[in-house]
Parts: sequence; C-alpha cells; structure tokens
Amino acid sequence: MIEEIVEILKKGKKFLLLTHKDPDLDGIGSMMGLAYSLKSQGKEVVCFTETPLRPPLSNIKGAKEIVHELKERDFDATIALDCSDIERTGSIKDEILRYRPIINIDHHETNNYFGDINFVVPKSSSTGELVFNIIKKAGFPVNQTIAENIFAAIQADTGCFKYENTTVSSFRIAAELMEYGVSPWYVYTNMSEQYTLADLKLLELALATVELHCNGKLSIMSITYEMIEKAGTYPGDSERFITYPRFIAGVEIAALIRQIGIGRYKFSLRSNGKINVAKLAKCFGGGGHARAAGFECEGELQALKERFIRTVSGFFKE
Repeated sequence: MIEEIVEILKKGKKFLLLTHKDPDLDGIGSMMGLAYSLKSQGKEVVCFTETPLRPPLSNIKGAKEIVHELKERDFDATIALDCSDIERTGSIKDEILRYRPIINIDHHETNNYFGDINFVVPKSSSTGELVFNIIKKAGFPVNQTIAENIFAAIQADTGCFKYENTTVSSFRIAAELMEYGVSPWYVYTNMSEQYTLADLKLLELALATVELHCNGKLSIMSITYEMIEKAGTYPGDSERFITYPRFIAGVEIAALIRQIGIGRYKFSLRSNGKINVAKLAKCFGGGGHARAAGFECEGELQALKERFIRTVSGFFKE
C-alpha cells in the first residue's frame, strides 16, 4: 500500500492536499509536512481547508499558503489526511471526486476506506506518524520545517506523549525529528497551548455547565452561541475545553457539546476508562478513536442530551 502511494507521489506533478473540516493539529501538521516534502521535489501542491485557521493552528509554518477556495484544477491525485469519511471533508466533497486517485491516509478505527488507495492504520498514534513513514519510504529529504509540522501532529494526537496511543514508534520518530532542530517546547507553546482572554471567559461560562451523570462516570460540558457571543470569542476556540470535564475524579466518559449552527450541535467525546467512544459515536453517525471520538446532530439541546445520556447508560450496563 505504502509503495503504491510513493509511486504516485514520485510520478505525479500536481497534488491537492486536504484534511477534515474543523481541523486539528494532526490533520494540519500532516498536511503541511507532506506538502513541504513534495515541494522539495519540485511538485506543485495546493493545500485546502474549508475555513481559515485561527490561533494557535494558524501559527503552524505554511498556514498562510492554505487556500479555502479551489481555483486550480487538474490534479494528479487528491490526498486526504486524518479524515475518516469523505463527508468530513466538508463542502469540497463532491469536487474532489474529480481528482483521482483519492489517497486516504488516516488512523481512525472508524475510517470507511473511501479512497481509491487507503493507507489506514488504526494502531498508529497519529496521521503524522504515517506521513513520516511515507516520506522516509519515498526517500524524500526532511528539513526543520517538515520535521516541525510532523512533530506537531504526533505531539498533539498523543497528548504530548501521555495518551494510550503513544508507542515506542512514536518516541523513535519524535527523537529523529528532533535531530532536525525541532524544539518540543516551541512546538507546544506556539501551535497547541495558546488562549486569549476571551477564550478564558468562555471557559468560565462552560465550566458552570458541567454536569455529572451515570453515578459520576459521565461528565458533560455545553457551549452555546449565546455563551460564545457573551465571551466575545469564536466557536472553534473551545474544542480544547474537553480536557476539563475529563479531569474530574471518577469520570470515565467526558462529553463537550458545542453549538455549531441553529439547532446543530457537535459532541466531542473522550474516554478515561474501558468504554470505546468510537463505538459510542457510531450510534449517532460519528466516529473516531477508542479514546477520542465525536459526532454531529440536530435537534433541541436538552432532548439531544437526554438521548445521549440514555445511550451512554446502556454502554455502562454492557
């Protein structure tokens, strides 16, 4: 599989790279790391995200080169990174079907293998790790910029190398990337952990909504448009808040419910225990990893929450 991808990367001249909507650092870091690697070989690369990046994601090297509207055409291949379902590519979904083959590089266990070529490794810590292996297999050189982007991807998805998905391979690749001048502290402080005062005001409002259910095993935090407006910040800035309900002693599943439209909500899930939240998310049409997953749904917030709690209760009983 990886050999087939390498052959396409070597022969092709123009590539479209993209990740999922509402991207995270693994998706963006993987995309930019691969983009710079391809450019070093004289390839033409277009990187796409549905909307502009905001800090701290916008601090990643190459962020200013990302486009949000496709003006160029005739790509030799489309490379989807860290995307488990073609629906997750967002508004560009129908258009990319014209730029074949579609190469699907991902590590979500719920990936539905939508690509013409699928390099999906659920046991990998991150998509960044898979991209690094492709670059090495292709024999493309690595410089500090490429190394920083890939390191950021791995560091983010392993929770700074503390999550269960951290492997020996993760540490080995990270160590090799540091040999190119990567500073873990610089990557972390510039690309991951930055809050504005408005973000902290939103966090204050969000913490006041925390609820415990299922005998303290489920914690739920909610964020509405009204709260976002009151804090003076942006909807996407709250994704990282899922950490806080997860910290509560005795909690096995943490859920962050964020309003993303009129009557539309995104549930971000994290597991501290034995519950596979990817399977839980799948009950609502979503997916992800065993310890981190999510889904989107429509309806009245309280009704959606009650349905979610009932479903979680069933998982605990099993």
